[in-house]
Amino acid sequence: MSRIKNWLIGKNVRAMFGTVALFIALISFYLYNLIDRLYAIGFVIAAFVLVYGIYLHFILGKIALLNKLRKQWGNPLKIERDFKKIKDAYKTMQLSDRDCYQLDDQTWNDLHMGDIYSLADRSLTSCGQVLLYNILRKPITKSDKWEKHRKAIHTFHENVDFREKLQMILYKLGKQDKEQVEILLTGSLPAKPKFWVVLEVIPYIVLISAISTYVLFSLGEIDLFVFPLLLILTLSIVNVIIRNRLQKGILPYFTSIGYLGKMIDTAKQMKALSASGLKDQFEELSKAYDKCKIINNKTYALSLEKVDPFGLYTYINVLFLIDIRMFFRAIRDIDKYRDELISLYTIIGELDSLTSIASFRDNYPSLTEPELNDQGIKYEVEDMVHPLIANPVANSLILDEKRALITGSNMSGKSTFLRSLAVNAVLAQTICGTFTSKYRASFFKVTSSISQNDNLVGGKSYYLAEAEALLNMLNGVQSDIPSLCIIDEIFRGTNSKERIAAASQLLKYMSKLNALTIVATHDIELTAIVKDEYDIYYFDENVGPEGLMFDYHLKNGVSPTTNAIKILDYLGYPKEIVDGCKNMSNW
Repeated sequence: MSRIKNWLIGKNVRAMFGTVALFIALISFYLYNLIDRLYAIGFVIAAFVLVYGIYLHFILGKIALLNKLRKQWGNPLKIERDFKKIKDAYKTMQLSDRDCYQLDDQTWNDLHMGDIYSLADRSLTSCGQVLLYNILRKPITKSDKWEKHRKAIHTFHENVDFREKLQMILYKLGKQDKEQVEILLTGSLPAKPKFWVVLEVIPYIVLISAISTYVLFSLGEIDLFVFPLLLILTLSIVNVIIRNRLQKGILPYFTSIGYLGKMIDTAKQMKALSASGLKDQFEELSKAYDKCKIINNKTYALSLEKVDPFGLYTYINVLFLIDIRMFFRAIRDIDKYRDELISLYTIIGELDSLTSIASFRDNYPSLTEPELNDQGIKYEVEDMVHPLIANPVANSLILDEKRALITGSNMSGKSTFLRSLAVNAVLAQTICGTFTSKYRASFFKVTSSISQNDNLVGGKSYYLAEAEALLNMLNGVQSDIPSLCIIDEIFRGTNSKERIAAASQLLKYMSKLNALTIVATHDIELTAIVKDEYDIYYFDENVGPEGLMFDYHLKNGVSPTTNAIKILDYLGYPKEIVDGCKNMSNW
């Protein structure tokens, strides 16, 4: 039964019912002419069969789409993502929010947020992808805005009927291919050509010439009707030249207007929906659409050529320059209603991205909703894990009065733990969910310095790059929003004597700021210097029959072991080298 349904869902149902309708029509025509006119009723039956076939195709298509969306819900969307295109669109749209800061590129890359984005992204539209990127890039820092955002996400969990209707509308909009609708909404738009009056006059000349040709031919004026016919042919050649010349300069805009038209039509369909928790979005959508709908007819004219099965519209275009004239009229209206179009783009994208977030949250039933406050500095987590690790080890941490300094061996889990702290802080303030059993913390401005590299092209050393990043971190600390400053292997790019001096003074200074600083280091000497300002933790390892074994559990105190020499021994370095290292380090 399912095979039959799947077969019918495609174009087969239309072809089958169309063939049956044609067969009935032919039989009726035969019987009508040879036997009795009563058999004309067969034409009515044929029309009914054809209409029913189209209706059945439509209904089965909706059922198939709904089943597909239900199957995808709560599962990762395994697709290729063009992050450059998404990021460029995000920058082009300049999506601003006065209540939010933006994760800097260093922090975004340190936390592998691109991979987390890929996990969370179940968007059905291009604007949904951009708005999801915008949400993850700008963690919320105000409690009232966060609570509104949380309730909006819950709407998609609680109101399944609304969610599925919205998804079916968004699915039809889909993602852009070569289109770049963002340049229509934010960039400079092409001006009308200097010979615009000519473009407006030519269609009327063609129309008058066509009428004249018909009249003269009907009157039998064979000698005269050739002249308007030649004029039509001449103007057709001129139109082709004009059309090709203009399209070269406006092609990026030309192809994007079609997607813009689909976006406006999507807003029209979405107007019929409503849901608690999203009242503001739908009111703004309705107001913006009422002003923008004038553009839709003009954008529709530009897409007729794609849906014309016989290519007749191409010839009409050549004669009357419909697409070029409609394009510049649409551009005029786009320029006039830019703010409203940007609102449509933003709201459609926001609703799509919220659907995506809700699906991501349902993907992880153990996800915990955080408790956030905008008073003081606090970070408390229980059973915290990292979402990108397949079999993670959970850790807990409570920081209130003091900051944290973490020591430990190589590969013991320090960097992963730091990333887990920062990632969960970002997710708490963006998707309103964390990979913990409990999360209680302040709203933070999250910033990190984890993965610094030498900049050979720019001529910067590792130390200089790190020093600049830490200075930017210092300068970014604000008085009204506490910063969560995550630093891995502080000042690792210089000698140990200067590293300890610089690190200790920086950490003491940062403990006085409106910041919760969490640092990982190999320099155990730092623990004694900053113990009054920082709680001390460590990760360690055990040496077993199979070599080094790590439990990845955070422990209180100073790391009692180091493993740099153990690793050399484990890897099979010559005994002379290993023994020499032990002697020099008083091991």
